[in-house]
Amino acid sequence: MMQEQKESLCGFDRVFDRCRTHDLKWRQEGVEAYLNQKVRQDMIPMWIADMDFGCMDEIVKAVKGRADHGIYGYCAPGAEFGGHIAFWEKERFGWKISADWITALPSVVSGINIAIRAFSKEGEGIIIQTPVYDPFISIVKRTGRVPVFNPLKRKQSHYEMDFEGLERLASLPENRMLILCSPHNPVGRVWTEDELRRLAEICLKYDVKIVADEIHSDIVYPGHHHTPLLSLDPRYGQNFIHLSAPGKTFNVPGLKMSFSIIPDEENKKAFDTMQLAMSLDIRNTFGVECVSACYTENGIQWLDGLLKYLWNNAERVHEFVRTEMPKVTMEMPEGTFLCWLDFSGYGLTDEELLKRINLEAGVICVPGGWFGPGGEHHLRLNIGCQRKTLEEALQRIKEALD
Repeated sequence: MMQEQKESLCGFDRVFDRCRTHDLKWRQEGVEAYLNQKVRQDMIPMWIADMDFGCMDEIVKAVKGRADHGIYGYCAPGAEFGGHIAFWEKERFGWKISADWITALPSVVSGINIAIRAFSKEGEGIIIQTPVYDPFISIVKRTGRVPVFNPLKRKQSHYEMDFEGLERLASLPENRMLILCSPHNPVGRVWTEDELRRLAEICLKYDVKIVADEIHSDIVYPGHHHTPLLSLDPRYGQNFIHLSAPGKTFNVPGLKMSFSIIPDEENKKAFDTMQLAMSLDIRNTFGVECVSACYTENGIQWLDGLLKYLWNNAERVHEFVRTEMPKVTMEMPEGTFLCWLDFSGYGLTDEELLKRINLEAGVICVPGGWFGPGGEHHLRLNIGCQRKTLEEALQRIKEALD
């Protein structure tokens, strides 16, 4: 059994030279623009949420096959596009959907932008459960809406939703929407059915629309199960919006293909109309091919191997923190390929922490403060990398702190 597992994981140990491509994660200029500071040439980038693993063979073959055609005009996803998404939702989560509910999008972030503009007005409040994926806050501000913080409650290093605080905010007529991150980036929670139901019922009670970003839904570890919010009750599908993509699961964010699932006809019409108004209805030719290649039985098998590798990486980080950096606190992530590390035990300011880790050690992490209230003194570490890279990064962090 152990031998079989070792063989199934060896493909993820293959190292790719990403410095010779236009991959943002590994381009020094991109990282320096991101941090607004110079970084070491031998940096280890563990910041932006894409992985260093090669794509499954079926995706590479599909993209190459389409490239060989020689014409790359505008594309229109056919019935098979929605069929593959419906297959995946049924196989992975037991959620039976109709292909008619699906709208193709360039990205989940663009879907959030569309939903905010379609279902809220300037000056209205959008509830955000911080610390959370930083574009949530920036999108709300750029659309002229007001970020309304409903911070997660921390019990030691475990995070829970603040339902009492949420009900107070939802009861205010100016707060019209909540953006849900499920599974949660960066804290790694996979929300339970009970938590999701409680959240949904509060929002239904006060007519607050939920936009659910579920892009990490496939990256879930043993003992936990992701549940699409809309799958829990038909009423949720009439009021809320589901957003997802193969980008995180299959490491293809550059192919720019995501989707919304909106069962309610009027809501979908309003969403699609706003998408057209924003000129975000152009589809990526290779992204369409990717969906057909990855949302299959072969995709499920590939994902099983990925999850084992990522889980081993998460265990390694947790053990290293416990034995080598006891002043750092970390809870094992329930989902995502991101670790949320609390460095407050060192008594460093956020600026000092950033200088030690990102600049001196050259391990590029996302500063916790970028995720809003509750992110102070934290760093987000992307563990979607080869074990050799992870080990070097951990040693550098330890040496910088010592």
